[in-house]
Amino acid sequence: MKKHFITGIVILLPLTLTIWFVSFIFNLLTGPFIGISHTILDHFGLLDTGFLFLSANEVQEIVSKIFIIIFLFFFTVLLGILGRWVFIRFIFKIWDYILHRIPFVRSIYKTCQDVISTLFASKADAFQQVVLAPFPNSDTLTLGFVTRQNLTNTKNPESKNITAVFVPTTPNPTSGFLMLYDEGDLTYLDMKVEDAFKYIISCGVILTPLKAITKEEAQQISQNRDKRENNKPSEP
Repeated sequence: MKKHFITGIVILLPLTLTIWFVSFIFNLLTGPFIGISHTILDHFGLLDTGFLFLSANEVQEIVSKIFIIIFLFFFTVLLGILGRWVFIRFIFKIWDYILHRIPFVRSIYKTCQDVISTLFASKADAFQQVVLAPFPNSDTLTLGFVTRQNLTNTKNPESKNITAVFVPTTPNPTSGFLMLYDEGDLTYLDMKVEDAFKYIISCGVILTPLKAITKEEAQQISQNRDKRENNKPSEP
């Protein structure tokens, strides 16, 4: 019985967590617009009857969320297309200039803008190399992700051998610690970022063999991976 229960947990838990995460994102994106959608549907008398075991209000909410997601998708695509036009880009720059001059708002906006630009638009090496780093002390090692290299050494300003490493927590890798290491303290691994996250989330149960490589080999693997991604045919 115990083995069957554990097998059921292994099958059910990933699906449950996936549904929970998708529902959370779904509600987060559609929540601010639900009231407007309900008002429009009530005004035109649409979907004012229930369906099967769902009440009229529940039917309106489900349909509203679906249409809101579709609208947000096409609005984002349209915004991306307009953003490539010179005139529209000029308007966006004015918008940025205004937000960057508003106290408090500018701090939040600029931070979010930098993080998103780094994750989605930058070609830098952020989260491209997995390393073993001494943490929380010199006698133990943990997995980390290189976020920035060649930082100035405060002890020797002429030497740039400090590397910034993000050390995530387990089983929730969205939080962690930003550590600064001497380059000689790090061991570069021949491991994909996805495999490293699987290892962290599973608390070490799912582990790709740890194969140490040099920094140059790690950079070459990262460059080859970027080339393969760039050479992939774009979707229509």
